[in-house]
Amino acid sequence: MPRPEDMVHPLSRELADTAKFTSTHAILVSETETSLPWLVTGMVLMVQQACVMALSEAGAELPAMPGPGELVARVADPACLAQPFTAPLRAEDHRAIERVVAARNDVMHPRPRGLNLDARPLPGGIVVCSRLVRHLAITQPVRPSMVDGHDAAVLGDALSLIETSADFWASVF
Repeated sequence: MPRPEDMVHPLSRELADTAKFTSTHAILVSETETSLPWLVTGMVLMVQQACVMALSEAGAELPAMPGPGELVARVADPACLAQPFTAPLRAEDHRAIERVVAARNDVMHPRPRGLNLDARPLPGGIVVCSRLVRHLAITQPVRPSMVDGHDAAVLGDALSLIETSADFWASVF
């Protein structure tokens, strides 16, 4: 029987799948604006998945329906997620993530006039989100075995593609 510390977290595969989906849209976003809504939606979902995974592994209490901002605040708080697992986020990082979340909210809550996302302020937030997911799931996971080795490789590759695409995308603006 496997020991609890050797078990992969149930979100491991879903996080890797979300990262693959999101990296595809990160690559396409400079070619087609229809990928931008999917990119911001995937980034926020990835952040939420990584935060929930880290907090649950640490035994932190999770509210029934936490928003992405609340989850990010909790993983950045040493009272919720002890050092060295605490996410190293500065105030400007939180603001960058908030811009991505606001863009995702615009996608998820349509307006009669349609969707009109401004892509210019988003690359920095995309990179911060990617680095947060990398920190929580790969660099400094609460439990080293919580992400399956295959999932970690897929996740790492996808995050690298997202970061490279966001850097390129930022240079275009």
